[in-house]
Amino acid sequence: MRILFVGATCFELYQFFENLVEIEGEGKNIFRYKWYDLEIDLLIPGIGMTFTAYHLTRALYITKYDLVINAGIAGSFRDELSIGTVVNVKSEQICDLGIEENNCVLSLFDAGFMEIDQFPFKNGRMENPNHYRELELASVDGVTGNISHGSSESIKKITGNFDPDVESMEGAAVFYVCLHEKVPFLEIRAISNYVELRDTTKWDIPLAIENLTDELFRFLRKFAKIKQLS
Repeated sequence: MRILFVGATCFELYQFFENLVEIEGEGKNIFRYKWYDLEIDLLIPGIGMTFTAYHLTRALYITKYDLVINAGIAGSFRDELSIGTVVNVKSEQICDLGIEENNCVLSLFDAGFMEIDQFPFKNGRMENPNHYRELELASVDGVTGNISHGSSESIKKITGNFDPDVESMEGAAVFYVCLHEKVPFLEIRAISNYVELRDTTKWDIPLAIENLTDELFRFLRKFAKIKQLS
């Protein structure tokens, strides 16, 4: 089985990959590893949707993967999703793509440029059809933007318009590409902070990375075992 991990930065996944055996690479953005019977590649496209969409699409055209996993940290809009919690993002919306009109921003759906159920969207959301019980993680709804939000005004607009649980800067790009290319995928995120007035002293990125690493290995152990028994 061959799995592609997509991480915006090496920093978010370094604890995970330092426990794997590195083998030959495939260029400056893709690194190749081995873990038991699993072939695991790492793609570091950079931060944001544009870089992620381009480099992921290119990677999928070069190599056939059985599963794509977008892994990293995220911000939480919910008090019940405490810092350090690892979640499975089951849907994504794009929060900064639309038309500004007076004091509001209309989505492409609201502005009439796209149908609300136009593929790969369903009622304005992209949904992940892949369900892995082995994850045993809380399923949440995500929103993706090219800005990490940290002002009261922007946060209020996003929560009012999209009602998300978590925020990232790459998730929707992975959903969009993988749904179009018909490649099974997951988005697994660890909460590093709350989406609020920006104060990095309240963040706990080391805890998020540690918990993310533990959950990724827990998932791969079970998944590899299932493949061996079959």
